[in-house]
Amino acid sequence: MKYLLIHGCLNDEHGFALLIVQLALAVLTVMGVAAVNTSNFEFKISGNERMARQRFIISDSGWKQAGPFLNALNSPPDVVNKTLKSGDTSYDWDDAYYNTVRNFGSGTDGNTNDTFTGNPDGTINTMLYWYQVVYDSDVPAQGFSEGYRSFQYTVTCNANGQAQVTTGVRKVFKVGY
Repeated sequence: MKYLLIHGCLNDEHGFALLIVQLALAVLTVMGVAAVNTSNFEFKISGNERMARQRFIISDSGWKQAGPFLNALNSPPDVVNKTLKSGDTSYDWDDAYYNTVRNFGSGTDGNTNDTFTGNPDGTINTMLYWYQVVYDSDVPAQGFSEGYRSFQYTVTCNANGQAQVTTGVRKVFKVGY
């Protein structure tokens, strides 16, 4: 009698192990899909971080092109934006537009390429960059003879319209000779 009772209980539990295994597989599948989604998300984040770092490095490198631009000149550069801005009736010398000595891209009068659609200044790692040089001020150059002045410029470089670095550059020119 005891044997029949145990045997009868076992007959009522057919498929229970299968149900537990299927439940465990479902939980493991959900965990696997979540892990794959998390990995894909992390890959996208790291790719975005890499691109942002690359754009910053390029814009940081691109502004250094202003040094050779200024070094190639024998005298302080003239401003390039000689045309009044729309709505202005006179020059506003506190406005960087009127103190620009080299524009982004093509560098033509009045073309600052605010939307960065003009000709790029160069390419680093297949990414375009532009730079702009704006006159800030000039003072007598210390340690130089009379007639030398130290000019301060603000240089802004933009990488592909997505990262921008602004810095100051000082250049000594002999003036009035």
